[in-house]
Amino acid sequence: MQVELFERHEEDTPVLSISKITRLVRKSLEKNFSQVWVRGEISNLLAHSSGHRYFLLKDSSAQLKAVFFQRDALGSSYLPKEGDECLAFGDVTVYEPRGEYQLRVKHIMQDGLGNLRQQFELLKEKLLQEGLFEEERKKPLPALPRKIAVITSLKGAALQDFISILRRRGWTGEILVFGSMVQGREAPKQLLQALGQAQRHPGLDLVVLARGGGSIEDLWAFNDEGLVRALGNCSLPTISAIGHQTDFVLTDFIADFRAETPSAAAEWISSEYLRLSKQLLDLTQRFLDIPRQVLERKSDELSLWQARLAAHSPKSTLQRQGQFLDDLETRMRATLTHRMERTRDRLSSLHKRLEGCSLQTVLGKGFAYLQDEQGTILDRSKSLKAGSLISVTLKDGSKRVRVEKEGNAP
Repeated sequence: MQVELFERHEEDTPVLSISKITRLVRKSLEKNFSQVWVRGEISNLLAHSSGHRYFLLKDSSAQLKAVFFQRDALGSSYLPKEGDECLAFGDVTVYEPRGEYQLRVKHIMQDGLGNLRQQFELLKEKLLQEGLFEEERKKPLPALPRKIAVITSLKGAALQDFISILRRRGWTGEILVFGSMVQGREAPKQLLQALGQAQRHPGLDLVVLARGGGSIEDLWAFNDEGLVRALGNCSLPTISAIGHQTDFVLTDFIADFRAETPSAAAEWISSEYLRLSKQLLDLTQRFLDIPRQVLERKSDELSLWQARLAAHSPKSTLQRQGQFLDDLETRMRATLTHRMERTRDRLSSLHKRLEGCSLQTVLGKGFAYLQDEQGTILDRSKSLKAGSLISVTLKDGSKRVRVEKEGNAP
């Protein structure tokens, strides 16, 4: 068996990076579709805070992304509006970070109202003139609906959001889902059939027409004249919960209540249930609290009477008297101790004073005293007689001496 290996060379089959091929596509589009006029209907308009405007240009079978930069829009007498038919002049290019081709609009002018928007306004005015949107025709919604019909797509996120919110808020009613297309040519017919089925089902309290957000084309089924009239003649109270907060369809005007979104409809339905549930819970808690509060109050009263009885018992009296005696003893001990300390301090002071004035202390300072033979203390010099014997007492003892001469010392 023979095996041959061939090494691939870059020059044979070049490999392009994403950036490279996108750049080549952009250059090709800008070369072949430069300075072109495009007619279409404006949809999904986004006016950014930067001043740039992003939107779609649509016709019956295709759409083209477009951007109108602020510096180009400053000199324009017309600015894009949702649903308008327009003529846009510019270059077809590629926004490379997302690989999307788009029309960079240099100039734009209005080309009449968009067909869908015009149809919407005409039908809205027609039904309004017939009085179908009058508040007097609307039926009151049940305060606490227990069985609800939801007409929507079985695969859409609107149904899941609707059910999820009701579950999260603890709503315990019953939901019957009547599946239908909510977009496309067949959607109005299926929506009418689902509405008829819901009205024939026994025991329903409320009908909710629900769909998520989208463009005017996506929501067009809910502007169908047949569906709008059928919803207005529905025997059950109705809620129209279509799109987002800024989306409006004709079913919103004729339904008994318009919810901004399917989630908002679920919140409204469960709000009264939550309020009543909380009220019931509060009442239950109050009924449970009443016996407990009574028992606590009686227990406090009993404790008070027990304390009063204990305060007047013989044992309590003896304890108080014993405490009084202990306190008196403590005070007496403190008083005696204080007095003894004061007396001891005074005795110590007197002792020191006596010691300072004692004979021995005076003798210790170099003094002496004289006595005659009879022991009389001699305190005057004239008492000294020549030849007499006297006793001289000093610190360390006494000596007898004889006076040799009378008279005062020189």
